[in-house]
Amino acid sequence: MAEKLKNKVAVVTGGGSGIGRAIAERFAQEGAKVLIVGRRESKLQEVAAENSSISYVAGDLTKTETVTRLINAVKERYNGQLDILVNNAGWCPVQSIKDVTLADYDTAFSLDVRSLVDMTIQTLPLLIQSKGNMINLSTIGVTHRNYNLSMYIGAKSAVENFTRCWALDLAADGVRVNAIAPGPIRTDIWNVTNLSEEDAKEHEKRITGNNPMQRFGEPEEVANAALFLASDEASFISGAVIAVDGADGAF
Repeated sequence: MAEKLKNKVAVVTGGGSGIGRAIAERFAQEGAKVLIVGRRESKLQEVAAENSSISYVAGDLTKTETVTRLINAVKERYNGQLDILVNNAGWCPVQSIKDVTLADYDTAFSLDVRSLVDMTIQTLPLLIQSKGNMINLSTIGVTHRNYNLSMYIGAKSAVENFTRCWALDLAADGVRVNAIAPGPIRTDIWNVTNLSEEDAKEHEKRITGNNPMQRFGEPEEVANAALFLASDEASFISGAVIAVDGADGAF
């Protein structure tokens, strides 16, 4: 079977773990050269060590200089070729608005929104040159809200609207822009909350209990959707938000 991303170059933010790692590895399986970026260098090294088609840049994406270093790496390692951008990096604070501070807001929107815009602006000339495509990670929570997630859902609401607006802006340039809205996916993010242990367990139980399939999805299931959107099979799809949510969105 032909490799769906043969001779393509992809950048995946937050590629050291969870959904980002699964997407990077899936793209590499299909013939792409993948550059991952994130803050935890040990995680990035681990992913790159297991796949010769994956390399990395370590740094804080909320800092413009990190994004600039990433662009320079694309130019140096891949002669400036960039076909696919996956804006996956994000932070999901799990806390009631009763406990939210402005610092929490700044953290959520700095990584989930500002860094995504910075990455998009800086990579856009390369994507236009290749007539490539962009995939932004959102959440099913934008349309199906849940408790203790207001900062995350607020940030991802911006991401979905950027996705649709940019799809319109870039259609004439041959650049496609889509988003994936995962439901409950089993990643390390569920272990990072501002809730007590008891409340965290109740939160997880509520999330999976309300899901029609009664389970968490796996990162690989999101990666399969990303592969489709990144491939030529999705050549007439732009401005779409694809749910990978175990039918959460069917309510």
